Amino acid sequence: MAAYFLWPMRLVKILLFFTLWSLAFPVRGAWATENLDSDRPEAWAMNYFSSAALLAGLGTPYSREPGSVEVGFEMQWLPQLNKSMQRVGFNGLKYEDLNQAPIFARPRITIGLPWRTALTLAYLPPIRVFGVKPHLFAFALERPLYERKPWTFGIRLYGQIGQIEGAFTCPKAVAKFPVGSPNNPFGCSKKSDDTVTQQYGDVELSGSYRIEQLKGLTPYIAVAGNFLDNKMQVKATTFGNRDRNRLFAQTWTFSATAGVIYPLTDRIFLNLSLFYTPLWAKRPPDTDAQNDPLFNVRAGISYRWG
Repeated sequence: MAAYFLWPMRLVKILLFFTLWSLAFPVRGAWATENLDSDRPEAWAMNYFSSAALLAGLGTPYSREPGSVEVGFEMQWLPQLNKSMQRVGFNGLKYEDLNQAPIFARPRITIGLPWRTALTLAYLPPIRVFGVKPHLFAFALERPLYERKPWTFGIRLYGQIGQIEGAFTCPKAVAKFPVGSPNNPFGCSKKSDDTVTQQYGDVELSGSYRIEQLKGLTPYIAVAGNFLDNKMQVKATTFGNRDRNRLFAQTWTFSATAGVIYPLTDRIFLNLSLFYTPLWAKRPPDTDAQNDPLFNVRAGISYRWG
């Protein structure tokens, strides 16, 4: 019987303890979670850089010998965004530092599998470069659908998991000014350490035409449908309070690639391509969404065994 009366008293003590703890050490800052419309400026920014990381094909899939290996390196130019396009925070009111990296580059390896399929793997390790630290793993499975010289058509399924860390919401250039000053109106107390999670799944169809008269120069085009699943985890201190807001954005996009492959030798190949994807953003005070696309140049070099 005594135990019967002790349990309510223990529960009261526990509740009282946590009440006093919360009064003595209040939670400071915002901890909100928000699902964004795909044309919100914040969502546009996440979609823009996820599109830059798409593992688009550097050519059309072709039949490979099982066990064959192709090692490559790709690099692309990231266009610099103007001040207006970098005002994405708080639905287009706040400036974010989105011009930290002028290029995006990564190695990739493609392994020949049975049934004319091939597996491509690409990885960016967590090494800080240009002020950002990526940790991205991308993969693709591809096969030709039609091969009859000089034409080749193929399909690729590809995806990515991983994240990028950087001072996007409170860059050092802003946090150095006094809190609340004209150059720091949103109260960045110090440099932030934000994390953007980039996940996507895509399907790509491509076709190419090999020109023997031009030493095997092979123009190609590709179109893809992309599902982007992004998350922004803010890790900032504003006006002395911790900001841990989380923003989620999901959308479907379309992308197109046009390029050429040129064989330097029987094993070494150069690739040069143009990439385009339309991305819609509704930037206040405008009430209509406008297309602010990603359009850039991509290049690659690869070496083939087998």
